[in-house]
Amino acid sequence: MAKKRRKQEERKEEREYKPPEFDKLDYVKTEVAVSKATILAALFSIPMGLVAMFVVPVGGVWGSLMAGLGGMAILWYILPSTKIDTKSFKWTHWAGALSTYFLVFLTVWVIVCNPPFNDFAHPEIRNVQVSWDGSVTWVNVTETDLGGSMVVQWPGNVTNMTVRAQITDNVDVDVSTVMITRDSNEPVLMTGSNNQYFEYTFTDVGQVGLFRITAVDVNGNMNEGYTFTLTL
Repeated sequence: MAKKRRKQEERKEEREYKPPEFDKLDYVKTEVAVSKATILAALFSIPMGLVAMFVVPVGGVWGSLMAGLGGMAILWYILPSTKIDTKSFKWTHWAGALSTYFLVFLTVWVIVCNPPFNDFAHPEIRNVQVSWDGSVTWVNVTETDLGGSMVVQWPGNVTNMTVRAQITDNVDVDVSTVMITRDSNEPVLMTGSNNQYFEYTFTDVGQVGLFRITAVDVNGNMNEGYTFTLTL
């Protein structure tokens, strides 16, 4: 009976969970290494944000963003080559350092790619409308994405037609560059009015016309044109 009780007690002791000893020194070393890696990631993201800014004119927004993501891959390889011990890093430690890099990179990138440092945005052309014979009733050319070719049916027996468009920019539109072209004719200047609307009145409306509106901002960024067609 005593033997049986002893065996049961031994089995009970074997089943008892014994947590591993907590290595305080190792924990502190790891946390210090993670802090250093996070700080280095934040510092490294600043020049990468500047590099991405120079990529925008060549590779556009997506190319610039890919350059920033490439910096994450570079960071993955350069961190172990520093004096920072990354051998004890878990995936959560890496995720924290890389996410810090990406957030700081985005902040730097957005700031340096916008005024007052830079201006890469072209003017926006929207709310294109037409009216006939000085009417206060305006017909919307389209409410879809800009850049398409839309058709508007005009009424008969009209003597003139006014085209207007709302043109805005994140800095300012160069009013001397807002032009409208009809078919293969020379472009003509559209005059500005309230609410950033620019308009031009055509007196010859006896034929089908393909119209194209272009605009440039004060920093030379051009909207290459919004086109629409008027038919009889």
